[in-house]
Parts: sequence; C-alpha cells; structure tokens
Amino acid sequence: MKHLFIINPKAKMLKDRIDDFTAGIRTFFSSYPQLEYDIHITRWKRDAVGFTRRYVSMADSLVRVYAVGGNGTLFEVVNGVQGLPNVQIAAYPMGTNNSFLYTFGGEAVLRHFRSLRNLVFSHIINVDAMRIGNNFSINASLVGVEAMGYQRGAEIYEKLPLPINFCYQSAGALEVIRNGRGQDYRIELDGKNLNGSYLSLTVANSPCYGKGLPGPFDAKIDDGLLDIYLIKDIPKILIPRIINDYHRGLYPKWKLYINHYKGRSLSISSDTVMNIVFDGEVFYDTSVRYEIVPQAIDFVYPGSITAAEKQNAE
Repeated sequence: MKHLFIINPKAKMLKDRIDDFTAGIRTFFSSYPQLEYDIHITRWKRDAVGFTRRYVSMADSLVRVYAVGGNGTLFEVVNGVQGLPNVQIAAYPMGTNNSFLYTFGGEAVLRHFRSLRNLVFSHIINVDAMRIGNNFSINASLVGVEAMGYQRGAEIYEKLPLPINFCYQSAGALEVIRNGRGQDYRIELDGKNLNGSYLSLTVANSPCYGKGLPGPFDAKIDDGLLDIYLIKDIPKILIPRIINDYHRGLYPKWKLYINHYKGRSLSISSDTVMNIVFDGEVFYDTSVRYEIVPQAIDFVYPGSITAAEKQNAE
C-alpha cells in the first residue's frame, strides 16, 4: 500500500504550519521504512481532483489518500478518485469545517482523526456517496434559502471572530426572515411528484452539517438511501422556534412545515436560478439531479483500529 497526503495550505489550522506538519509526517514514516508515502501540497482550487486521479490511476498497488484540510479538501479527494478500484480515503481534519467527521461524534472523535498512527493503521468502513450532476458528495446538500444562509454564514465567519455554528445558524435565520417566501420547484423522488413552493431543501447522506449543527438526524452514511427534507413557507413568528427544533432533530413536531422523505434518485428544477451548496461547495443552476451510490467509498475510520494493531504501531 502507498500513502498519499493531499495537504491544503490554506486550511485554517495549517496556516504558517505547513513545514512543521510535513516534517511530522516524515518523522512518523521514518519509523516505518517499509511504508511508501508521498506528499502533495495543493496549488490552487480543485488541484487535488486531477492530481489524486493521476496518482492513483498510475499506482500499481492500493493507495490510501489522506485529505488534510476541511470540507473542500475532502470534496476534491472524493471527486478525484471516485470509481477507481485501488483507493481508500482518509480525512485529517484541519479546516474551518469538517462536517462529515461529526457523523462519528464530537471534538473527541476529531482527535482520533488527527492521529497519523490511527489513520495509517486503521481499517476501512464502506460509505455511500451522492452523485450530484458531475460531482460526488458524501455529506449533505442544501438548496434554497438555507443554502443562501450557509454562504452568508461563511462570509461572516471569515470577517468576524465568532463561533462558526453561530454564524451559520444566525445567517440562515436572517435569510429565512428576509426572503420570507419560498421558491417554486419541480421535484421528482423515485418517480413521485413533490412539486411545490419551499423555503429550503436538504438532501443528506450523513446526519451532520458540522460542529454544533446536527442537521438531518435520520440520515445514515451506509443505508443506500438519500434523506430529503422539504421546508415550506414558515410564519415569521415561528421561524426561531422551528429552526431551533430543526437543528436539534425535533422537526417531526412541525409536520405542517417540514416533510421528510427517503429515496434513491431525486431531481430538482426551477424556472429561477437555484442556490445550491454541497460539502461546502457553492453552485448555481436551474436543475440538479441526485443519485445515491451505495458503498462507493472505502473510508478510513480510526475507531476501527484494534488493540493489537495499536501495539504493533507503537
């Protein structure tokens, strides 16, 4: 097996630390001379997509690719290697938002993902992916007002020293209040017509948006299904209560305004340009299609490392 580290030098926790971080990788592997490894520091947005695909395609063995950064870095690695048979994906969380990893727990779990020893010697689990047009996502997608709120929240977080979950939640609530009414969508889920006017649509493969943002509690990363949440127009007086309950997983209280569905194939279109976000990436289009790809990714999960392997690693 080869080990390839894809490092985003702009990741929040890596700024001014690239040399120390890469030195740590080299020091670690010096204790295991039998293991082959390479390091690639990305040079521009989407650089990792092409680089990882070329590297893995040319490899004559299994490659474990480590996405060192946040949502964007993991997104690039997933899209770079999707469909290749000789690859495993690991995530080393160093970004502003590491949404997918909160599927496995809170900050304590992230510490396990920040252990080279754990990542190098752990086993893998099978994870579904969502095919969204020409891209692949492993976490969640937002369409409509909540997507707009996500974008505004990211802008606020870049400018002000505020907690990231506060930025996203407050920006989302403000967008709902400011926009007031939903957008008309044509929606088809596994052949079923769900056309209507909605404030926001969430399509999820995992149950978390990120730290402090639980999001769609019902979604599972390995059940072969999309979880779809359609949010209708909400009376302004109820917006704070409903948004708070939604992010706490208590949306069944509000069935008049929030509907939950499961399925394998979903298409959404509108006569008005749609705001779309998935895995932290922002897109605009008048139509989008989602399909679940069961067990698409061999994902490294540090929680699966055995006591014997830890002892051997030491």
